[in-house]
Amino acid sequence: MFQFEENEIGYTLTEYTAKDDAAVTSVKIPSVYQGEPVTCIGDCAFLYAVYLTSVIIPDSVTEIGAEAFSGCKELRSINIPSGVTEIAPETFSACSSLERVEIPEGVTDIGEYAFNSCRLLKTIILPESIAFIGSRAFSNNPNLESINLPDKEIELEDNLFADCPKLGEDIIGRK
Repeated sequence: MFQFEENEIGYTLTEYTAKDDAAVTSVKIPSVYQGEPVTCIGDCAFLYAVYLTSVIIPDSVTEIGAEAFSGCKELRSINIPSGVTEIAPETFSACSSLERVEIPEGVTDIGEYAFNSCRLLKTIILPESIAFIGSRAFSNNPNLESINLPDKEIELEDNLFADCPKLGEDIIGRK
């Protein structure tokens, strides 16, 4: 079901091999592979795994690569482990069934297009630790109604909320 490659501190999950199996809708990523921790989900590892509705990521994971879950259109829930410090570009782009995202304390950066085109996304909860949000990170989310930005200086790139018509002018935490 998974392919792994060794990295400096354990293993990277490089590919989810059951992408086309409609019978598999929920997966739990193992925390250990061959006696070593699974520390990373590689770029594009779950790209277009269209039948997945739920993925459980172990706390051993500290890095999630670019486009790791992009195009998982049925993905409804995802847990982001507390050891993750960055959401890479396009990580959850086009996960059109996600409704709510809570990013854990410790995440400092959200890459460009990270949550772009999550069509059912209504709520985003950001941690106080956030320092940078890339271009169009939350764009093209027509149902986005609520996001809390911490009341501190954050580097925000352009068109962050483009095409989010339900998001009012007042963003929680900002005046």
